Amino acid sequence: MSPMTSFIFLFSSLAFLITARAQGRAPHGLANANPMAFSPSAVEFFHPNTKEPDTKSPCEGSSCSPLHLAAQVRSTPAYESKFSTSSKSGNRLGAGAMAGIVFSVASVVLLAMGAFYVFRSRQTNVSRANSVQASNSVKPDA
Repeated sequence: MSPMTSFIFLFSSLAFLITARAQGRAPHGLANANPMAFSPSAVEFFHPNTKEPDTKSPCEGSSCSPLHLAAQVRSTPAYESKFSTSSKSGNRLGAGAMAGIVFSVASVVLLAMGAFYVFRSRQTNVSRANSVQASNSVKPDA
């Protein structure tokens, strides 16, 4: 096994063990979350008890304009087709796409590390071979 392969194996093993130990010490995720009770004032803040307005004559108690019917806008087919309400949109990335991006970046990094290792080892071997040839070619006169 080459030194680079053993280094990668050792690094990935240590990363896995550290992650597993951290998960046992302080578990993460929605499954391990404790439910939290809200105070009554917080519930009232987020769910106020508003009175429903009288739909027969909403301007009876105040001096609002009776033009509420004119404020309604009719929708056109061109406007509705411009903004689709379907849940299927083409610009959102799913979990598989995100995993693919992470996997491809990791693969490129590992490939670059391997290419660098091969380049440096060949360069070292060539310099060793040149130094051995230079030392053998110089012979003292006897």
